[in-house]
Amino acid sequence: FIVRPNLDEDAVDRTITAVEEFIKGQGGTIDSTDKKGRKRLAYEVEKMRDGYYVVITFKAKPESISPLQRMMTLSEDVIRSLIVVPEPAAIGQA
Repeated sequence: FIVRPNLDEDAVDRTITAVEEFIKGQGGTIDSTDKKGRKRLAYEVEKMRDGYYVVITFKAKPESISPLQRMMTLSEDVIRSLIVVPEPAAIGQA
C-alpha cells in the first residue's frame, strides 16, 4: 500500500501498525513488513506526486481479505492499496 507523503515518520509507523493489527485481528499472521520509503508515483493521485511505499507479506483466511480492502479504502492515510495472492510455487521459495 502507499501512505500519504505529507505524514511524518511517526504517523506512517502508526498507519503501518494499524494495518498489521487489523490483519492480526482478522486471524491473519504477519510474515514480514518492508518499508520501501518515499518514492515518486507513476501518476498523480489526489494531487500528490510522492508516496510512502509499504509491502506487508501476510497469511490470512480468504474471507478476511474483503474487510482488509475496505479498511484500507476508508483510511485517510492510505492513498492506494493492492492485495496480491502469490502463485503456489512462489510460496515454497519465499
